[in-house]
Amino acid sequence: MLRGRVVAAAGERPLARVEVRAVAGAQRVNKIVLTDGNGRYEIDELPAGRYTVSASRPNYVRASYGERRPLGPGTPIEIAAGQVVTRVDFSLEHTAAITGRILDEFGDPAPGVQVAPMRYMFVNGERRLQMFGPMATSNDLGEYRIFGLAPAQYFVGATLRPMTFGNDTSDRTAYLPTFYPGVGSPAQAQRLTVVSGQTISGVNLSLLPATSSKISGVALDVNGKPMTGGGVNAVNRNMAMNSAGFGPVRQDGTFTISGLPPGDYTLRVSTPFDEIATAEVSVGGGEVTGVQLTAVKASTIRGRIVFDGQDAKLPSASTVRVTGLHPSASPMASMPGNATAKDDWTFEMKTSAGRTIVRSGVTAPGEWRLDRVLAVDGTDVTDSGIEVPANATIDVAIVMTTRHNEISGHVIDETGAQVRECIVVMFARDPQRWTQGTRHLGVSRPDADAVFHVRLPAGDYLAAAFDLPDPPGPSYNDPDILQQLRERALPFSIGPTETKTLELRLGPPPVY
Repeated sequence: MLRGRVVAAAGERPLARVEVRAVAGAQRVNKIVLTDGNGRYEIDELPAGRYTVSASRPNYVRASYGERRPLGPGTPIEIAAGQVVTRVDFSLEHTAAITGRILDEFGDPAPGVQVAPMRYMFVNGERRLQMFGPMATSNDLGEYRIFGLAPAQYFVGATLRPMTFGNDTSDRTAYLPTFYPGVGSPAQAQRLTVVSGQTISGVNLSLLPATSSKISGVALDVNGKPMTGGGVNAVNRNMAMNSAGFGPVRQDGTFTISGLPPGDYTLRVSTPFDEIATAEVSVGGGEVTGVQLTAVKASTIRGRIVFDGQDAKLPSASTVRVTGLHPSASPMASMPGNATAKDDWTFEMKTSAGRTIVRSGVTAPGEWRLDRVLAVDGTDVTDSGIEVPANATIDVAIVMTTRHNEISGHVIDETGAQVRECIVVMFARDPQRWTQGTRHLGVSRPDADAVFHVRLPAGDYLAAAFDLPDPPGPSYNDPDILQQLRERALPFSIGPTETKTLELRLGPPPVY
C-alpha cells in the first residue's frame, strides 16, 4: 500500500483531484487514484514489486516521486508483500504561461490570430518549427494567453488564416507566419525560456503584411471526372501549424483558394480513405491557375509475417502491427500505411505511391522484433525501402526474430560518478543511415540501477551521452544533432547476437 499527500508548491495548499499513478512494469500493475479534499491519497492492494509513482493535474507540472529536476525520472519504490509505505508526498509546481498582444501593420489589434509555442523537429528529412504545446487565439483586443506550459525553451509563432473560403475578394492583403520578436524567418526567431509558475508577459508581435495569392483549379476523381463536394486544403510546407487556406469544391469540380501569403504549399483534396489527390504549388503574390488535382487510388502492400525464433512463444496476432513510412514525402502529400496481422499471419495495408519503408513490431511485451523485410524476389529491402507504383499491389515478407544483441553500460560524469538523468544515443557511423525510419538508431535512458540498455542491428556505431535536453525529446535522427554528437562519441561495433558493455562520459546536450 502507498499513502501520501499532494500540495501546491506555492503556499503548500492541498490539491484535490490529483491523479496519482503507481506502475510496476514487471508485475504489469498500473493503478490510479485521485486525491481527496485534503490532498491525501491511498493506493492499496499492490503486489510486491518496484514501483514508479507520479502525480499529475491540469495546470500543474507532472511530477515523479524522487525526481531531481522537473519532468526528470523518479526514484523507484520497493514494496514488500503486505508493506505500507507512507509519506510518498508530492509538491506540484504550477505550469507556465506566455502572454502578449498581436497587432496588424497599422498598430491595431488583430483578433482571431492563432499563436503557438514551437520547437524544432526533424520531419520527413527537414528540420522545421512545429507546434509544441497548447495553442491560443487572440481576442478582440489582440490579447492572447498560452497556458499550461511545461518548463522549457520555446519559440512563439503567429498565423492569421484567411477567411475567404474560396470567395474572390478585392483585398489582396495577407500576413506571413510571424515569429517573436516580429520576424518572418524561423532562423531569426528568439527563444524564450520559461520556468514553472512563471508568466512571461509582453511577448507582442506585429504581423508582417504581404500581397496575397490565389490558387484555382479543378479536382478530378479516380475516373478523371469532376469531383462534387468536399474541399481543398492548402498547408504551408515550411510551417506546419495549421491549414493556411481552404476552398470548397464546386459542382463542376473547380475550386479557388484566396488570401494565401507567399510560400510553398501542399494542396490536398478531401477524398475517400483509400484515395489521395495532392499537388505542390508555390506562390509569390500573384495568381496560379489551372492546378489539377487528380485522385489516385491508394496502393496495397500485402504479405506474410514469418517467425524465425528458437521455440519461442508466438505473440498474439492482434499485437503485431505493420506500418509503411514515406521518408521523402510531405505528410500532407502521402498516406502512411497501417495494418494489424490477421490470425493466419498475413496482412494488407493501403498506402500512397512512392518509396516506402516497411516496419513491424509487437505492442505487447516480449522478445520478438523485426529482422528483415524481403521483396518478392528475395531482395532485402529492410533499409532501402521498396518503390510502390500508384494503384498497385506489392507483396513482401516480414521476418521477425527473437535473436538480438544487447548493449548496456553506465554513464559517468567528470567525477566518475554514475549518472541516471541523461540521454544515451547510439547511431550508425555511416551518415547515409541517418534517415527517417532508420533501425540504426537507439535512444535510451539509464534505469533505476543507472544502467542503459539498447538493441541494434549488427554494424558499426557511435555512442554519446548527454544531459537531459530542454525541452526534452528532440528528434535524435536529425543529422544536425548527430553531427554534433559524433565529434565526442565513442565508436564501437556489435554483432547480431553479441553482448557488449560500454562506459560513456556525460556531455552537454546538442543545440537544436
